[in-house]
Amino acid sequence: MTFSIIGRCARTGAFGAAITTSDLAVGGRCVRLAHGKGAMLSQHRTDSRLGDLGISLLASGKNADQTVSAVCNSTNDIEWRQIGALDAKGAASVYHGRRMYSIFTHTSDKDCLALGNILANDRITRSMADAFIQDPDLPLAERLMQALEAGRDAGGEIKGPLRSAAVRVTGEHGIDAVDLRIDISEQAAIDDLRVLLNAYGKRADTLREVALAPDGIPVMRSLFDASIERIAELGLEDRFPTARNQGNWSIRD
Repeated sequence: MTFSIIGRCARTGAFGAAITTSDLAVGGRCVRLAHGKGAMLSQHRTDSRLGDLGISLLASGKNADQTVSAVCNSTNDIEWRQIGALDAKGAASVYHGRRMYSIFTHTSDKDCLALGNILANDRITRSMADAFIQDPDLPLAERLMQALEAGRDAGGEIKGPLRSAAVRVTGEHGIDAVDLRIDISEQAAIDDLRVLLNAYGKRADTLREVALAPDGIPVMRSLFDASIERIAELGLEDRFPTARNQGNWSIRD
């Protein structure tokens, strides 16, 4: 009941994932990423610890085949699981547990791996990979999002509605470029995620600057003035002397 894709940007070293399911809060359970090192998917009766192990192995320099083999050997319940790895060179490896009962497929292509179970047909992951590789010049988050939409449009899950979806892309300094999730949707998690990604826009650059160089970001005048007003209303000027020290902040309209 999950279809997903992990991908690599060869230019930046970023890894990313997009995923959706008819269950809740899929983004936090199934995806693990390490910038410049790899990406891991653990789904179908998910054990998130397998993703944790897999990404630690990829981060240590193991390739995709070595990682999937080690993850499979780490648990007695592997036949319930669906595992996928993409390593630092863009190579992919998968394991489909033998206790899976539905239509399940994977498709690997240049710098990507699409993976799915409880699918409506056997063309879903091929459609996702085709969408991902179609325009390699697009931002990685957009390529992943288009792949997720292609999987939906090709048939998606055998039963819906899709209740949660997520897209995530790594960045330098341990700061993700994108980490957006729809944890509960009435019936259109991918549509909701598209709205959120479009609204997010180029926020990644601003948020990175906030984290790495906060002195360079002016304070919004509306928030600054509202704060001074509320401090005065509550008689808290001695505790919060912002009005007396306005020169300590750079203000923007």
